[in-house]
Amino acid sequence: MNLDDFKSDWKEQHSELARDRIDALGTDMASRVTKFESVIRRRDLIETAAAVFVVVFFGVFLWFVPCPTIMQFGIGIFIVGVIEAVAVLHWTRHRDEQPEHDLPLLGFCTAEIRRVDRQIQLLRSVNWWYSGPMLLGCCVMVYGVLNAIPKLPAHIYYGFMAAFYACFLAAGYIVYRINAKAVESELVPMRNDFAELVQLLEDDLPESDGK
Repeated sequence: MNLDDFKSDWKEQHSELARDRIDALGTDMASRVTKFESVIRRRDLIETAAAVFVVVFFGVFLWFVPCPTIMQFGIGIFIVGVIEAVAVLHWTRHRDEQPEHDLPLLGFCTAEIRRVDRQIQLLRSVNWWYSGPMLLGCCVMVYGVLNAIPKLPAHIYYGFMAAFYACFLAAGYIVYRINAKAVESELVPMRNDFAELVQLLEDDLPESDGK
């Protein structure tokens, strides 16, 4: 066997291995995309239902229960935060609708990478658009409630204030860690597998044009 025969044989074997890897990855990614879409839709549905409940509950509360202005302001911040969170979730999902399955495989994978990237960015910034505004509203509400209690001793006032705010900070951190874990354990591996599939399609099957 001369050098040219060896190169030809190696390229053929390499191409066969690449096609086997593409078939395996393609089958796996198709299943994961379906599951990914289902998880996003279920998450958005749950968040929307919870938001409707919160808005109705606190709306009725403000209408029928007299409370200090600062507490009303805190409830207002909380409601706005809830609405904002749902709006961001739905805007992101509709912006990143699942690519059409009749796209060429390369185009489909590239579109999925963009969609996963936006979900990663969304979850990594969760404290800014999700938990942050709602926890701020809770902090203002607690401040309003404590200031409305007459003749509350200073040590009790500041003790409750510190305890509540520490709990809110802990809640924000827990929300962040849960979402960060989901990113690292689910979304990043999924994105890497799509990137590998795209690389294989570009490098090893140029004649297929991604189909």
